[in-house]
Amino acid sequence: MQKIRKQINTAVKTVSTAVTGRSFCCCALALALSAIITFASQQINLVYVRDQGVTATKYTIMEEPNAILEAMGYSTGKHDKVRFSGFSGNTGVINIDRAFAVTVAADGHSTKLMTTGATVEELLDKQGITLGEYDEINMPLSHYVSANDEIEVNRVDIKTTVEYEKIDYDVEYKYNCLLRNGRQRTLIQGQQGERKITYVERIVDGQLQEKQQVESEITKKPVTQLVLVGSSDPVSKLDFGVELDANGVPVKYKKVLTNQICTGYSAFKGAKGASRMVLEPGYVAVRANQIPYGTKMYITSSDNKFVYGFAIAADTGVGLMQNIIDIDLFYDTYRESALNGRKYLNVYIL
Repeated sequence: MQKIRKQINTAVKTVSTAVTGRSFCCCALALALSAIITFASQQINLVYVRDQGVTATKYTIMEEPNAILEAMGYSTGKHDKVRFSGFSGNTGVINIDRAFAVTVAADGHSTKLMTTGATVEELLDKQGITLGEYDEINMPLSHYVSANDEIEVNRVDIKTTVEYEKIDYDVEYKYNCLLRNGRQRTLIQGQQGERKITYVERIVDGQLQEKQQVESEITKKPVTQLVLVGSSDPVSKLDFGVELDANGVPVKYKKVLTNQICTGYSAFKGAKGASRMVLEPGYVAVRANQIPYGTKMYITSSDNKFVYGFAIAADTGVGLMQNIIDIDLFYDTYRESALNGRKYLNVYIL
């Protein structure tokens, strides 16, 4: 304003000095005033102020945006932004971006931020918060935040864990006449097995949220406990369809070898005898020159209290070849063979 007044005064003095006639002076003054008014109008600017969707206007000769806003009664906060790109011609636009609060929660802390507008990613960067491979966030990183938005970051960790669990063993009962009726003897002690289980755990902010089994592997098989129970059942489960009489003696047979010295023996599962037959209860060792391999027999005590049952000649041994024993009876386990001991039995050749 002082600049314009100075320019007007200078123009008036110049005209007054140059004009000598009163009437001419009046005309000259009028022309000078017109020129001055035109000049002054060129210095007045139209300003648009936009604040929260409301636009106000003002004519002013001021050029500084903060001075213009103050003159118009606007006040701005610490975090507000004033955008002014200058005048184009005699028109200018001042934009006031009002700051608003946004909450960012991460790593056990909640922070209230003031912003005039940003994406979620920009706010996280401002706070120095980086996201891990499995971390979760409640809104897209490209989302432009609004007032009172609450951004929540959950730290997620995926872990693989391994646990071991015991597998109970089964109990199997075998019934035969090696023991007196009702008595029991453990032949094979049961052993627990072990299973390896692999889990994938989902841990959110230090708390286990989900645990999923992804693999199960038996690292140690359980051993079935085998219990022998005394009964009247024969040891051998072979059955040749031969009828027995009331005394438990075959009705038909070729000959009988009485008071044969019979012991017991065992071997690993799947073992083969000298005949190449797979051994199991009912397959016995003999002197092959006296009882050929493949010969079918029935073996029992004279009082029929011990019954080995139907048998097949399938093996031989040193004790047999040295005439120490006559028949060696095969059993599933060493303990059964030990329980057999040394018996005198009748061998019926079928």
